[in-house]
Amino acid sequence: MTYIIEDSSHALVKKINNLSAVQRPDGGLTTNARVDEQLHDEDGNEYFIRRVETVVVGEGPRNLGQSAPKFEDGRWIVERKRGAALPPPQPGDDRYDYAELRRQEFNKNLPMGDQADAILKWAVAIRMKQSSVDDAIDAITAITEQSEKDALKTALGPIFDLPADLDGIVGQWTAVKAKFPKE
Repeated sequence: MTYIIEDSSHALVKKINNLSAVQRPDGGLTTNARVDEQLHDEDGNEYFIRRVETVVVGEGPRNLGQSAPKFEDGRWIVERKRGAALPPPQPGDDRYDYAELRRQEFNKNLPMGDQADAILKWAVAIRMKQSSVDDAIDAITAITEQSEKDALKTALGPIFDLPADLDGIVGQWTAVKAKFPKE
């Protein structure tokens, strides 16, 4: 909350953020001040503490700053300006930062950047090894009974299976990487 000290002609004297200890214009200190409280200095000048209201101007997600406090329609206000979102940056733009854009787009609870790339490479390597193991099992067990082949696949299969949620993560990360490519 923001407050101001004004004189009797509604001119801004001082902007303050806390009413627990207010330094008056003459240098004195008033403790536990209240809104609309009248202050006096040693010369007999009168001042008032007023609350500053925040008025939002415009719509959108971007914060365009705020105005200085001004007296308008019998109250002190600060205008907080809002603006429309900027179009997404494209490769080659000055503000195009593919790593930051990926970080914002991707699930916040998952690892990012190089870690996600490493996970993706690991997942592809595991898939390739899984196929190699299946082929090796088929070759080894071609001469053995069917039950031994199934037992071997059952025993070794879970080692190389990716969990279903990891497949989802890999798919999501691949989509984000495609959306924000390196330049």
